[in-house]
Parts: sequence; structure tokens; C-alpha cells
Amino acid sequence: MKTPLDTVKGKIVGYNPMTEELTIVAKYNDTYMLQKREYKECLVQLIDSRPLSEKQRRACYAMIKEIANHSGMGTELTKQHLKLKFLADDLQETADKIFSLSSAPMSLVCAFQDFLVRFIIDFDVPTKYPLLDMVDDIDSYMYACLTHKKCCVCGKPAQLHHRDAIGMGRDRTKIVHEGLEGIPLCAEHHTEMHTIGDETFMEKYHFNGGIPIDKTICRVYGLRMNKDELD
Repeated sequence: MKTPLDTVKGKIVGYNPMTEELTIVAKYNDTYMLQKREYKECLVQLIDSRPLSEKQRRACYAMIKEIANHSGMGTELTKQHLKLKFLADDLQETADKIFSLSSAPMSLVCAFQDFLVRFIIDFDVPTKYPLLDMVDDIDSYMYACLTHKKCCVCGKPAQLHHRDAIGMGRDRTKIVHEGLEGIPLCAEHHTEMHTIGDETFMEKYHFNGGIPIDKTICRVYGLRMNKDELD
């Protein structure tokens, strides 16, 4: 019996940057169903064909093991639970879409890798290594560290460091922080940044820059949000 969702695999044979149109060729051998269902349009899912790196796979397994050790649930059971939670929470998919870390597309594993990092930060799971070494999306990781007041270098308790100079006579309690760049640092790494300079620090730890402070971050740190609040 034909399933309600009828999918075929196609191949991209051309792209027009002027019209932003892809040309896709796909084989479909069920003429009867094509006519019965009056197919006119289709959904296209682009499949990441990049080979998955061993580093990404090892990073995922290392984080799963740390979560398993913290929960006491066992590595295999923890892995399956985390995969299902990732599919449901991040992708809004169901269990029949379960994937393997040995054969999944790189983009999917990268997303799962970022999910594991956020999970560890959200639930304060202790790790034997800096999470920074396991991160694929630096900005997403730094934002999670900001909202949980964790140093983005070592994971210790942190405060928000402004990359924009707001000292020199400016009252921190009165200025608008929303829109300025922030980075969460512990006392040790805050001192290091001032010692070696912002740019050298960012290059050393491969950061893209600070994270724009939004209303959520303002609430976490008790900062002024917008100009209306100054009146």
C-alpha cells in the first residue's frame, strides 16, 4: 500500500542565480499514482552530502557519555533518549526519523552536537573538558553561556563582560545595554582578556565576537533594556 507521504530522491542538475531556481531531475515510476493523486507540486529536502568527520562523531559520543555518567542512566539508553528529545524539541520530528551517528548527514549531526552542548549547559552537567572544544556553532554556544552565567571558555560561574566600552564616567545603571556586545567570562578569563586585549583574546579562543545583548540577557543580568525605560 502506498504511504500518504510519497518521496523520491532527485539530483540537482542546475541552478540559476538570477532567478534563484534549482533544476532537479527525479525518477518516478508509479504512473497510476501520479495520475490518481494529481501531483502538481512537491516538497524538496536538500541532503547534506559532506562526509561526517570523526572529530564530530567523537565529540557527540563524549558528551553523551558525560550526560550518562551524570544521570546514571547508562550510555546506550541515554543516547537514544537524547536523540528522541532532539528530534522532538529541535526538529519537531517523530521516533520513526531516528538517525545513526555513523551515517547521518553532517548538518544533522552538527545540529545534534549543538543540542548536546545546550543540554549540558541547561542541566548543569559537569564535564571533564571545556565545552568550547566540542562546539560547532560558537555564537549559539556563547548565547547559552550568557543566559546561564557560565564562562564561555572554561564553564565556571561568570559575569557579563561588555566588549563596548561603557566605563569612563558612564553610569552602568542608566545606560541602555540592549544592542551592545557581551561575552560571559569568569574572573580569570576576564583578567586575561584585559591583559592580552580583546582581539588577541577572541583570536586565541576562536570567537567571532561578542553576542548582541537582547531583552532575555538584560533580564538575566538586571540591565536596562531600552530608551523608554530611561524616562
